Amino acid sequence: MIKCVECSANAYEGDINRTPQFCPRRHARDGLDRAQQIRTTDQQVLKVTEVAESVAKDGYRRWPRVMELMEFAKRTGFRRLGVAFCAGLKEETRALCRILEGQGFEVVSVACTVEGGCNPVGQAMVLNQAGTELNIVVGLCMGHDILFSKFSEAPLTTLVVKDRVTGHNTVAPLVCGYWRKALMKSDVGS
Repeated sequence: MIKCVECSANAYEGDINRTPQFCPRRHARDGLDRAQQIRTTDQQVLKVTEVAESVAKDGYRRWPRVMELMEFAKRTGFRRLGVAFCAGLKEETRALCRILEGQGFEVVSVACTVEGGCNPVGQAMVLNQAGTELNIVVGLCMGHDILFSKFSEAPLTTLVVKDRVTGHNTVAPLVCGYWRKALMKSDVGS
C-alpha cells in the first residue's frame, strides 16, 4: 500500500533505491508515466501549473487565499467566475462576490437551494449554462461538494470548506491535540 505520509526519504527524484517499499514510484508507474505525459503536453495543465507557481511565489506568506484566487484568475485570463455557495454562508459569499466584481470579474453565483433543498447538481448545471470559466466552492456540505465537482464543466477551486464547529477552519482538529486524541477514538460522532 502506498503511504507517502510515512516517507522519510525525501527522495522526490533520483535514485529510486533511496525510497521505501511503499513508494508510488515503485508501485504506480503507469499512473505516474501518464501524469508526466499530461503535465508536459496538455496546454491547460501547462498554463495552470505556470500560473499556480507564479502566484505561490509572489504571494507566499503575504496573500490570503482570496487574493491568491484573484491573482490566479487574472493571470490565467479567467474573467467569468462562478460561485457555488451554501445558503448558510450567504453573507460571506456576498462579500466575496463584491470583492471579485470590484476587481473587474464577471461573477455568477448560485445558492445550494436553487429549486428548493440542496441541489449541487443544479448549481453545476446553472454555472455550466452560464459559461463560467472558473468555479469557486464556498461552504458546500460534505458530499454536495463532491457532486458539484463531478458535474462542473469549468475547473474549480474550493475557497471555503464548511465546518460549523471550527468556524470553517477545517485544519483546527488536526493541529489541536485535544481534537486529535478525540478523533482517534472509535466512538467519536456516535
